[in-house]
Amino acid sequence: MNRDMYRVLKSLFLAVFLALGFPVDVLSQPEDNTLRYLKNLSIEQLASIEVTTVSKTEEKLSDVDAAVYVITSEDIRRSGLTSIPEILRMAPGLQVARIDSNQWAISARGFNAWFADKLLVLIDGRSVYTPLFSGVSWNIQDTLLDDIERIEVIRGPGAALWGANAVNGVINIITKKAQETQGGLIKAGGGSIEQGFGAVRYGGRIGDKGYYRAYAKYFNRGPFKKRNGHDADDDWDMARVGFRMDLDLSSRSYLTLDGDIYDSRTHDTLDMESVPASVQTGERLTEDFTGGHLLGRLTRRLQDESLMTFQWYYDRTDWDSDFIKETRDTIDLDFQHSFKAFDRHNVVWGLEYRMYHDNLPETVAFKFQPKSRIENMFSGFLQDQISIIPGKLDFTLGTKLEHNYFSGFEVQPSGRLRFKPTKTQTFWAAVSRAVRTPSRADRDMNLLLNEIKIGPIDNIFVIKGSDDFDSEELISYEAGYRITPRERFSFDISTFYNVYRDLRATIPAEPTQKKDYETQNIVRVIPLEIKNQFHEDSYGLEASGTMQLTRWWKASINYSWLKMRIHTDKEMVGFELDEGNIPRNQFSMRSYMDLPYNVQFDTLLFYVDSLPEMDIPSYTRLDFRLGYHPFKHLSVDLKLQNMLDNRHPEYVNIGGIASSEVPRSFYGKITWHF
Repeated sequence: MNRDMYRVLKSLFLAVFLALGFPVDVLSQPEDNTLRYLKNLSIEQLASIEVTTVSKTEEKLSDVDAAVYVITSEDIRRSGLTSIPEILRMAPGLQVARIDSNQWAISARGFNAWFADKLLVLIDGRSVYTPLFSGVSWNIQDTLLDDIERIEVIRGPGAALWGANAVNGVINIITKKAQETQGGLIKAGGGSIEQGFGAVRYGGRIGDKGYYRAYAKYFNRGPFKKRNGHDADDDWDMARVGFRMDLDLSSRSYLTLDGDIYDSRTHDTLDMESVPASVQTGERLTEDFTGGHLLGRLTRRLQDESLMTFQWYYDRTDWDSDFIKETRDTIDLDFQHSFKAFDRHNVVWGLEYRMYHDNLPETVAFKFQPKSRIENMFSGFLQDQISIIPGKLDFTLGTKLEHNYFSGFEVQPSGRLRFKPTKTQTFWAAVSRAVRTPSRADRDMNLLLNEIKIGPIDNIFVIKGSDDFDSEELISYEAGYRITPRERFSFDISTFYNVYRDLRATIPAEPTQKKDYETQNIVRVIPLEIKNQFHEDSYGLEASGTMQLTRWWKASINYSWLKMRIHTDKEMVGFELDEGNIPRNQFSMRSYMDLPYNVQFDTLLFYVDSLPEMDIPSYTRLDFRLGYHPFKHLSVDLKLQNMLDNRHPEYVNIGGIASSEVPRSFYGKITWHF
């Protein structure tokens, strides 16, 4: 986003905030949420949480026919974690590795990498996937964490409803309605890595039919250390302002408007030879990210249980660094209708149109041809949940039909069976097809890796996109079991077998050679072409359990196991594809204790297996949070992170950026509700 456009949007948003701050009939008495704020959800309440991501309709968590895990607002608050990527560590089946102070590698069921490309992420139904590399830029995905109602994490394909790139999972971050965030909130804190952060939010009434909230937040995160103990210079700061309005247009119609703008700056150090010769190793890299979005959603309830929703959003991102420059505009229009038919059919169908417009100027490392594209995507889906034995046995059949710019039409069907022998038990099984469609990088990119001089010859290595690159395909087989036998205990287990075809790899092609007449050197260009080259299968198990040990003590345990096998007889480069880059075993535990005198003591424990191909040893991370509520609307928190070691590596960066290690750290925070 250019600075003029950024100032215009910023002025527009501030004008909206000022207008909302002084309505004629605003009733802004703070809602007394303190008792609810301090209270945990019971196991029974957790099982009854309504989730929407699996079927695009509301279902009880205990009844869902998919591998679903819900991170609640209480989990987020009591974890003491300060970013969305870190919060996702609490979900089983996700691989979350921190690369440095401002970068993460996040995936589900394998294929993890800095630019992981098989996980679809939504914020209130708005896709934050980028078609630049078919992944998520985690260092710009943020909101006020106090406003998040829940995070629904689905492991396994969601393509029959959500479309291409929902291959290994879907994450939907759902924020609270404005009605639930009335009154004011101010929080501030700081520490060793979280050097300074603060936020302010205010919510009020719009007449007698609507609610609003507006917020602003800022943080400054300090640098990590490299393996040699030197400063990694990978600090990060971000400012963000946003708003949400919820309006009752009538007894059956409901309108939501939300939006935000942000300005972020990260730093990293170039510390590898795999960078262009024109860039010096040890040079400090600065990346600026600016952008914003505006979303509207109109919901109308028709007769009986029929519901229609129309959603639109506009999103703009601007990525500016020495290595890559990108400006991207996204417009999305989405319609959905759900209804009951013939007593035993729950039908949901929808249509969607999305347009991307990007601009990618040439830099010292990247060249895209053409440098600007307009991509159009059209899609429709239909799903029918058939009640075979009411309350006992259901079968769900659905498919997504999608047309995208690069690979044309894609069909992504799914079939699901659910059996409930008792009210507290659910067995389910599913077969699905999903695809990961080509990205701009797969088709149009030329990436200069490095230049190596061998004798009189300058060897230049280049990764090249290919017009022949097609969609990657997955056929997935899943099954699971979920039980809530009593109010104090719940257990969930799922297993899967995934078969991947036509996966991406970079394949050495025939070198070309020429003479540079300025230097009189021989230049050899060695291309590595992006191709659909090989197959892979994977299988694994994921389990989670929660127990209310006493009235004042609750604990949760998660475990996941994953095995991947590559099938190829070709020489290839595929960093995220090697099983040695994925942890075989992962384990986590959470403990929440409500102690006397309004004191809370919470513990997080994470174990992650080694990554032998990266020379990353296994690690165990232990976090503590101590919370104290001296007054009704005031809370004080102390967070201690990574208490078992001074620092540890979690991932090896590639592409010329220095890797760093996650250090022991602490911060303090004070929060006031009014």
